[in-house]
Amino acid sequence: MGSLRDVQPGRVYVDCSSCKRSGRYTVTSLRERFGPDVSTLDVLRHLTASCRYQRPPGSPPARKYEHLCLAAITLPPPARPTTPVPPGVPFTIEVWKETGGCVEAQLAVIYPIAMARAAFEAACDLWPKHEVTLRDRCRIVARRERPEASASVAPAETSP
Repeated sequence: MGSLRDVQPGRVYVDCSSCKRSGRYTVTSLRERFGPDVSTLDVLRHLTASCRYQRPPGSPPARKYEHLCLAAITLPPPARPTTPVPPGVPFTIEVWKETGGCVEAQLAVIYPIAMARAAFEAACDLWPKHEVTLRDRCRIVARRERPEASASVAPAETSP
């Protein structure tokens, strides 16, 4: 556990299931009371010092049927870093079924148009028999049509 300096602003909860006591404190009030350099474990010990089940540090372990102070401190969750999102709307690359009618797979959701076009070209190479689209929401930016079945079949040679 760190010091109070490292704790994010918010509420600190101290609960003991043995004596059924609980307390709610703000981080700023605890910093004013104990200082920012005190460890959170020391704060917990100081706040639960009046618990009748608290054992002093260095005391022998509790026997089988003796009660223990089971106080726990719950700190505010750390701030989550926000992932920067580029401005604009992402482009999607989709592969359509050979029979047509619906999307078989959405391959990518990419932001810059240059990368989206490169990924579209790669998808066209990987799925030669499928229709591939590059879309901006519902607007189709680029489309590779499905090759016709008659174009792929060579005409049969006639023998005399």
